[in-house]
Amino acid sequence: MSRRFFDPQVFQAGQPATLGTVASHHIGKVLRMRAGDNLVLFNGDGGEWSAVLQAVDKKSVTVLPERFDPVNRAAPLPVTLGLPLIKGDRMDYAIQKSVEMGVAAIRVLETERTEVRLKGERQGKKLEHWRQVVISACEQCGLNRPPVVDGVMPLRTFVSEAQGLKLVAHPGERDLESAVIRTAPAIALLTGPEGGFTDDELASTGDAGFARFALGERVLRAETAPVALLSALWALML
Repeated sequence: MSRRFFDPQVFQAGQPATLGTVASHHIGKVLRMRAGDNLVLFNGDGGEWSAVLQAVDKKSVTVLPERFDPVNRAAPLPVTLGLPLIKGDRMDYAIQKSVEMGVAAIRVLETERTEVRLKGERQGKKLEHWRQVVISACEQCGLNRPPVVDGVMPLRTFVSEAQGLKLVAHPGERDLESAVIRTAPAIALLTGPEGGFTDDELASTGDAGFARFALGERVLRAETAPVALLSALWALML
């Protein structure tokens, strides 16, 4: 299978294109690919291009797009994930695996028990890093429309703006019927922070129309819950 690479430019069949810095570095310096190698390109607008690597130099690579495939590997229902900040690399893990599970958008949240606080320049750098995590996950899993990552926003903002079927992770609560999932136009899935929601926060989600959703009585880690619950949602739709 050909390696996949993201580059946010318009491609045309038979028209050579010079890739940007990130893709060029990965192809030329990390993977050390050579002219004549096959690859797949996507730009985030949907679909993907079969292409051939034409040239590799010190700072850039040139590719020749050959055939466009409009393939769409998106999940059957758009899910917006409300993901509270998690310490360290576990945040990267939660984002990466949520993308692989087909999430459509990620809103990074602050809650009362959030242990990480990001402000100013540090927040901007983290957002750019998380967006690159998203791109890398899309390159790996086959998604051609990278999910949007927004934030950092207060929990109350996410709760007030959520659309579609609204779900909040809470251990031991009732299961959802498959018919409820299948008929929803979209889903807003809110998972808990390290340390869990406060009583007031949980009450506010109920006031905003969020139904509680869980996998039995077990308390999942903050980075595990999004992946497990997304898997459960897709299983309910089968």
